[in-house]
Amino acid sequence: MEDSMKQLMEMLSAMKASQEEMKEDMRRGKEELKEDLKIGQEELKEDMRRVQEEMKANQEEMKQKLEDKLQEMKTTIEKEINQEKEGVKEDKKEINKKIEDLSTTGIIKTEGSVAATKIKVPTYDGKVSWNTYLRQFEAVVRNWREEEKATSLIAALRGEALEVLRTIPEGSQDYKAVTSALEKRYGDAHLQHVYQAQLRHRKQRFEETLQQYEADLLLRLSNSSVSSFVDGLRDPEISQLVRLARHKTIHEALVQALEIEAAKEASRFAINPYQGRD
Repeated sequence: MEDSMKQLMEMLSAMKASQEEMKEDMRRGKEELKEDLKIGQEELKEDMRRVQEEMKANQEEMKQKLEDKLQEMKTTIEKEINQEKEGVKEDKKEINKKIEDLSTTGIIKTEGSVAATKIKVPTYDGKVSWNTYLRQFEAVVRNWREEEKATSLIAALRGEALEVLRTIPEGSQDYKAVTSALEKRYGDAHLQHVYQAQLRHRKQRFEETLQQYEADLLLRLSNSSVSSFVDGLRDPEISQLVRLARHKTIHEALVQALEIEAAKEASRFAINPYQGRD
Protein backbone atom coordinates (compact mmCIF):
# COMPACT_ATOMS: atom_id res chain seq x y z
CA MET A 1 0.00 0.00 0.00
CA GLU A 2 2.73 2.41 0.92
CA ASP A 3 4.57 1.51 -2.25
CA SER A 4 1.52 2.27 -4.34
CA MET A 5 1.09 5.62 -2.67
CA LYS A 6 4.72 6.38 -3.18
CA GLN A 7 4.51 5.54 -6.86
CA LEU A 8 1.40 7.68 -7.19
CA MET A 9 3.10 10.62 -5.53
CA GLU A 10 6.09 10.22 -7.80
CA MET A 11 3.80 10.14 -10.83
CA LEU A 12 2.01 13.29 -9.66
CA SER A 13 5.34 14.96 -9.01
CA ALA A 14 6.54 13.98 -12.48
CA MET A 15 3.36 15.30 -14.07
CA LYS A 16 3.71 18.54 -12.17
CA ALA A 17 7.31 18.86 -13.26
CA SER A 18 6.26 18.14 -16.84
CA GLN A 19 3.57 20.81 -16.65
CA GLU A 20 6.05 23.32 -15.31
CA GLU A 21 8.42 22.45 -18.11
CA MET A 22 5.62 22.87 -20.67
CA LYS A 23 4.69 26.21 -19.15
CA GLU A 24 8.31 27.30 -19.35
CA ASP A 25 8.53 26.16 -22.95
CA MET A 26 5.33 28.06 -23.77
CA ARG A 27 6.63 31.15 -22.01
CA ARG A 28 9.92 30.96 -23.88
CA GLY A 29 8.03 30.36 -27.13
CA LYS A 30 5.83 33.35 -26.42
CA GLU A 31 8.85 35.51 -25.66
CA GLU A 32 10.58 34.32 -28.81
CA LEU A 33 7.42 35.04 -30.84
CA LYS A 34 7.22 38.53 -29.36
CA GLU A 35 10.87 39.07 -30.16
CA ASP A 36 10.39 37.82 -33.70
CA LEU A 37 7.36 40.09 -34.14
CA LYS A 38 9.31 43.00 -32.74
CA ILE A 39 12.20 42.30 -35.08
CA GLY A 40 9.75 41.97 -37.98
CA GLN A 41 8.12 45.26 -37.10
CA GLU A 42 11.49 46.96 -36.88
CA GLU A 43 12.49 45.52 -40.26
CA LEU A 44 9.15 46.64 -41.73
CA LYS A 45 9.63 50.11 -40.29
CA GLU A 46 13.16 50.21 -41.70
CA ASP A 47 11.91 49.13 -45.12
CA MET A 48 9.19 51.78 -45.04
CA ARG A 49 11.72 54.39 -43.96
CA ARG A 50 14.02 53.45 -46.85
CA VAL A 51 11.11 53.62 -49.31
CA GLN A 52 10.08 57.04 -47.98
CA GLU A 53 13.66 58.28 -48.22
CA GLU A 54 13.93 56.99 -51.79
CA MET A 55 10.63 58.65 -52.73
CA LYS A 56 11.76 61.89 -51.12
CA ALA A 57 15.08 61.67 -52.95
CA ASN A 58 13.26 61.07 -56.25
CA GLN A 59 10.96 64.01 -55.57
CA GLU A 60 13.92 66.24 -54.80
CA GLU A 61 15.65 65.07 -57.97
CA MET A 62 12.54 65.72 -60.08
CA LYS A 63 12.08 69.10 -58.41
CA GLN A 64 15.68 70.02 -59.15
CA LYS A 65 15.36 68.89 -62.76
CA LEU A 66 12.17 70.93 -63.12
CA GLU A 67 13.82 74.00 -61.59
CA ASP A 68 16.82 73.56 -63.89
CA LYS A 69 14.51 73.27 -66.91
CA LEU A 70 12.53 76.34 -65.88
CA GLN A 71 15.75 78.27 -65.34
CA GLU A 72 16.99 77.17 -68.76
CA MET A 73 13.73 78.31 -70.37
CA LYS A 74 13.86 81.59 -68.47
CA THR A 75 17.44 82.16 -69.60
CA THR A 76 16.52 81.37 -73.21
CA ILE A 77 13.51 83.70 -73.13
CA GLU A 78 15.53 86.50 -71.54
CA LYS A 79 18.22 86.01 -74.17
CA GLU A 80 15.66 86.20 -76.98
CA ILE A 81 14.06 89.28 -75.41
CA ASN A 82 17.46 90.95 -75.13
CA GLN A 83 18.20 90.08 -78.75
CA GLU A 84 14.86 91.57 -79.78
CA LYS A 85 15.61 94.68 -77.74
CA GLU A 86 19.01 94.99 -79.37
CA GLY A 87 17.39 94.53 -82.78
CA VAL A 88 14.84 97.23 -81.99
CA LYS A 89 17.62 99.53 -80.80
CA GLU A 90 19.55 98.94 -84.01
CA ASP A 91 16.43 99.53 -86.10
CA LYS A 92 15.72 102.69 -84.13
CA LYS A 93 19.28 103.89 -84.66
CA GLU A 94 19.01 103.18 -88.37
CA ILE A 95 15.66 104.97 -88.63
CA ASN A 96 16.97 107.95 -86.66
CA LYS A 97 20.02 108.06 -88.91
CA LYS A 98 17.84 108.00 -92.02
CA ILE A 99 15.66 110.76 -90.57
CA GLU A 100 18.75 112.78 -89.73
CA ASP A 101 20.19 112.23 -93.20
CA LEU A 102 16.87 113.17 -94.75
CA SER A 103 16.56 116.30 -92.64
CA THR A 104 20.13 117.41 -93.28
CA THR A 105 21.00 116.28 -96.81
CA GLY A 106 17.95 114.46 -98.16
CA ILE A 107 16.12 117.57 -99.39
CA ILE A 108 18.03 120.81 -99.75
CA LYS A 109 15.93 123.91 -100.24
CA THR A 110 17.38 126.61 -102.49
CA GLU A 111 15.77 129.67 -104.05
CA GLY A 112 12.44 128.23 -105.15
CA SER A 113 13.82 124.75 -105.84
CA VAL A 114 14.31 121.45 -104.07
CA ALA A 115 17.10 119.05 -104.97
CA ALA A 116 17.19 115.43 -103.80
CA THR A 117 20.69 114.22 -103.08
CA LYS A 118 19.72 111.17 -101.04
CA ILE A 119 16.18 110.22 -102.06
CA LYS A 120 16.10 107.81 -104.99
CA VAL A 121 13.13 107.87 -107.32
CA PRO A 122 11.57 104.47 -108.15
CA THR A 123 12.54 102.81 -111.42
CA TYR A 124 10.08 102.18 -114.25
CA ASP A 125 10.26 99.40 -116.86
CA GLY A 126 6.79 99.65 -118.39
CA LYS A 127 5.46 96.54 -116.67
CA VAL A 128 3.28 98.38 -114.15
CA SER A 129 0.59 101.02 -114.62
CA TRP A 130 2.13 104.26 -115.85
CA ASN A 131 -0.53 106.37 -114.12
CA THR A 132 0.17 104.66 -110.79
CA TYR A 133 3.93 105.06 -111.20
CA LEU A 134 3.59 108.71 -112.20
CA ARG A 135 1.66 109.50 -109.00
CA GLN A 136 4.40 107.83 -106.97
CA PHE A 137 7.15 109.60 -108.90
CA GLU A 138 5.58 113.04 -108.57
CA ALA A 139 5.11 112.51 -104.83
CA VAL A 140 8.89 112.11 -104.57
CA VAL A 141 9.87 115.01 -106.85
CA ARG A 142 7.26 117.44 -105.58
CA ASN A 143 8.59 121.05 -105.70
CA TRP A 144 11.60 120.09 -107.83
CA ARG A 145 12.58 122.13 -110.85
CA GLU A 146 11.45 120.82 -114.25
CA GLU A 147 15.06 120.08 -115.26
CA GLU A 148 15.59 117.98 -112.13
CA LYS A 149 12.34 116.07 -112.71
CA ALA A 150 13.29 115.28 -116.30
CA THR A 151 16.79 114.13 -115.34
CA SER A 152 15.51 111.91 -112.52
CA LEU A 153 12.75 110.38 -114.68
CA ILE A 154 15.13 109.58 -117.53
CA ALA A 155 17.57 108.02 -115.04
CA ALA A 156 14.74 105.88 -113.61
CA LEU A 157 13.73 104.32 -116.95
CA ARG A 158 14.61 100.66 -117.51
CA GLY A 159 14.13 98.06 -120.23
CA GLU A 160 11.45 98.77 -122.83
CA ALA A 161 10.49 102.04 -121.16
CA LEU A 162 13.99 103.36 -121.82
CA GLU A 163 13.47 102.84 -125.57
CA VAL A 164 10.77 105.54 -125.50
CA LEU A 165 13.57 108.12 -125.41
CA ARG A 166 14.38 107.17 -129.02
CA THR A 167 11.12 108.83 -130.08
CA ILE A 168 12.11 112.16 -128.52
CA PRO A 169 14.80 114.37 -130.05
CA GLU A 170 17.77 114.63 -127.72
CA GLY A 171 17.49 118.38 -127.35
CA SER A 172 13.77 118.18 -126.56
CA GLN A 173 13.79 115.63 -123.73
CA ASP A 174 12.23 117.90 -121.12
CA TYR A 175 9.90 116.62 -118.38
CA LYS A 176 6.68 117.33 -120.28
CA ALA A 177 7.93 115.65 -123.46
CA VAL A 178 9.16 112.53 -121.64
CA THR A 179 5.96 112.08 -119.59
CA SER A 180 3.85 112.66 -122.71
CA ALA A 181 5.75 109.98 -124.64
CA LEU A 182 5.43 107.51 -121.77
CA GLU A 183 1.73 108.30 -121.45
CA LYS A 184 1.20 107.52 -125.13
CA ARG A 185 3.06 104.21 -124.79
CA TYR A 186 1.96 103.00 -121.36
CA GLY A 187 -0.91 105.25 -120.27
CA ASP A 188 -4.44 104.04 -119.59
CA ALA A 189 -6.13 106.39 -122.05
CA HIS A 190 -5.56 104.20 -125.12
CA LEU A 191 -6.78 101.14 -123.18
CA GLN A 192 -10.19 102.58 -122.31
CA HIS A 193 -11.95 100.67 -125.09
CA VAL A 194 -10.29 97.46 -123.90
CA TYR A 195 -11.44 98.06 -120.34
CA GLN A 196 -14.95 98.88 -121.55
CA ALA A 197 -15.11 95.56 -123.37
CA GLN A 198 -13.88 93.75 -120.25
CA LEU A 199 -16.47 95.49 -118.08
CA ARG A 200 -19.31 94.37 -120.31
CA HIS A 201 -18.47 90.78 -119.39
CA ARG A 202 -17.27 91.42 -115.82
CA LYS A 203 -19.40 89.65 -113.20
CA GLN A 204 -19.05 89.58 -109.44
CA ARG A 205 -17.19 86.40 -108.53
CA PHE A 206 -18.63 83.93 -106.04
CA GLU A 207 -16.15 84.64 -103.22
CA GLU A 208 -15.83 88.36 -104.07
CA THR A 209 -17.34 90.90 -101.68
CA LEU A 210 -19.21 93.95 -102.94
CA GLN A 211 -16.34 96.20 -101.85
CA GLN A 212 -13.77 94.09 -103.71
CA TYR A 213 -15.96 94.04 -106.82
CA GLU A 214 -16.37 97.84 -106.79
CA ALA A 215 -12.64 98.42 -106.20
CA ASP A 216 -11.70 96.21 -109.15
CA LEU A 217 -14.05 98.09 -111.47
CA LEU A 218 -12.64 101.45 -110.36
CA LEU A 219 -9.10 100.15 -110.77
CA ARG A 220 -9.79 98.93 -114.30
CA LEU A 221 -11.56 102.07 -115.41
CA SER A 222 -11.65 105.35 -113.53
CA ASN A 223 -15.00 106.37 -115.05
CA SER A 224 -16.71 103.01 -114.73
CA SER A 225 -20.45 103.39 -115.21
CA VAL A 226 -23.04 102.53 -112.58
CA SER A 227 -24.70 100.20 -115.07
CA SER A 228 -21.48 98.17 -115.37
CA PHE A 229 -21.43 97.74 -111.61
CA VAL A 230 -25.12 96.79 -111.42
CA ASP A 231 -24.93 94.40 -114.39
CA GLY A 232 -22.16 92.44 -112.72
CA LEU A 233 -23.81 91.97 -109.31
CA ARG A 234 -24.06 88.30 -108.42
CA ASP A 235 -27.40 88.52 -106.57
CA PRO A 236 -30.24 89.24 -109.06
CA GLU A 237 -32.50 90.67 -106.34
CA ILE A 238 -29.84 93.16 -105.20
CA SER A 239 -29.09 94.02 -108.85
CA GLN A 240 -32.75 94.76 -109.57
CA LEU A 241 -33.28 96.95 -106.49
CA VAL A 242 -30.07 98.94 -107.06
CA ARG A 243 -30.93 99.43 -110.74
CA LEU A 244 -34.36 100.89 -109.83
CA ALA A 245 -32.69 103.49 -107.59
CA ARG A 246 -30.88 105.06 -110.61
CA HIS A 247 -27.76 106.06 -108.70
CA LYS A 248 -25.34 108.54 -110.26
CA THR A 249 -22.11 107.08 -108.83
CA ILE A 250 -20.80 103.58 -108.21
CA HIS A 251 -20.19 104.45 -104.55
CA GLU A 252 -23.88 105.26 -104.04
CA ALA A 253 -24.82 101.99 -105.71
CA LEU A 254 -22.34 100.12 -103.49
CA VAL A 255 -23.80 101.64 -100.30
CA GLN A 256 -27.33 100.57 -101.24
CA ALA A 257 -26.14 97.09 -102.29
CA LEU A 258 -24.43 96.65 -98.92
CA GLU A 259 -27.57 97.77 -97.07
CA ILE A 260 -29.74 95.30 -99.02
CA GLU A 261 -27.23 92.52 -98.47
CA ALA A 262 -27.16 93.21 -94.71
CA ALA A 263 -30.98 93.30 -94.55
CA LYS A 264 -31.22 89.97 -96.35
CA GLU A 265 -28.72 88.42 -93.95
CA ALA A 266 -30.66 89.76 -90.96
CA SER A 267 -33.94 88.39 -92.34
CA ARG A 268 -32.37 85.02 -93.03
CA PHE A 269 -31.06 84.87 -89.46
CA ALA A 270 -34.44 85.88 -88.00
CA ILE A 271 -36.14 83.04 -89.88
CA ASN A 272 -33.53 80.47 -88.89
CA PRO A 273 -31.38 81.74 -85.98
CA TYR A 274 -29.46 78.45 -85.82
CA GLN A 275 -28.39 78.54 -89.45
CA GLY A 276 -24.64 78.34 -89.82
CA ARG A 277 -24.09 77.22 -86.22
CA ASP A 278 -22.33 73.95 -85.39
